[in-house]
Amino acid sequence: MLYETAKRAFAGLLALISFFVNLTSAPSRNDTPQDAVSVVYADTVWGDVKLFLPDEIDARKPTDVLLMLHGGAWVSGGARIFYGDCRAAVQAGYIAAAMNYDKIFNGADAADMVREVGLAIAAVRAELENRGLTPGKLILAGHSAGAHIMLLYAYTQYRTCPMDIAFVVSNCAVADFMSDAKAHNSAVGFGAYALLSALTGEFITPATVGRNTEAIRAVAPIYQITPDVPPTIVVQGTRDRLINYQNSVDLYNALQENGVDSVHITYEGAGHFLTSKGGDSVKQKYAEYDAQRSAAFYAFAEKYGTPAVS
Repeated sequence: MLYETAKRAFAGLLALISFFVNLTSAPSRNDTPQDAVSVVYADTVWGDVKLFLPDEIDARKPTDVLLMLHGGAWVSGGARIFYGDCRAAVQAGYIAAAMNYDKIFNGADAADMVREVGLAIAAVRAELENRGLTPGKLILAGHSAGAHIMLLYAYTQYRTCPMDIAFVVSNCAVADFMSDAKAHNSAVGFGAYALLSALTGEFITPATVGRNTEAIRAVAPIYQITPDVPPTIVVQGTRDRLINYQNSVDLYNALQENGVDSVHITYEGAGHFLTSKGGDSVKQKYAEYDAQRSAAFYAFAEKYGTPAVS
């Protein structure tokens, strides 16, 4: 009976998420653009990274790698959403990559997704070295569910990561599921217990929260923060209806309290996808927010990335 109740609750959550999120088809290793390379890290249809390389690259000099992880509510989506960003990063002199990963639909939990990030990073490093290239430092970035997993990976695995993590860019991530559950004013908040059950592998209800505290905290990036975690750029819109804006505030405050170099960029009036709807004045305001995010990225890249080699 409890199992059937959990299944119904989770089905309701997915229906809610599907209403808000434009779900894409399942990613495939065969779905690789001509200007990218598929780097396989797992023997599954989704276990690859789309790697974009600059046309001209000095193999003797370390080149920083930007790895991006897509959103999709932990149930869908694919690396293709970041192809444009990868190409822009390559033009700016980076090696860029967007990875596919396993989903809740396939039985994966948060620990599985975090593990796959590590496997993907190791595969990318090996691919670059096999090509005679010298990888520099690693920049991790993600949106929504992807940002949540990137934060978990960076904050729990930075000591064992196959590459030195320079910093993390978190766009609209969940920092604490229970915060949304208590506020009860976002899609994640309404489905928090079903989502937590899927991500932790434990059956969690309002009545069992006390017994599941350790598991709940394990999938919440805010509880993984120590003074040693990588620097972080935190971004979110104030009108995010999928993930409560308070997540970014709490995440930034926790980073600051631990002395972690961090920046909080707020898109006033923006929703979950940080896009503008309105006249020229609104578009101008959002363009200014985009400029702030870009400026923060390049400031962190200069400060924490691989030093230029003359």
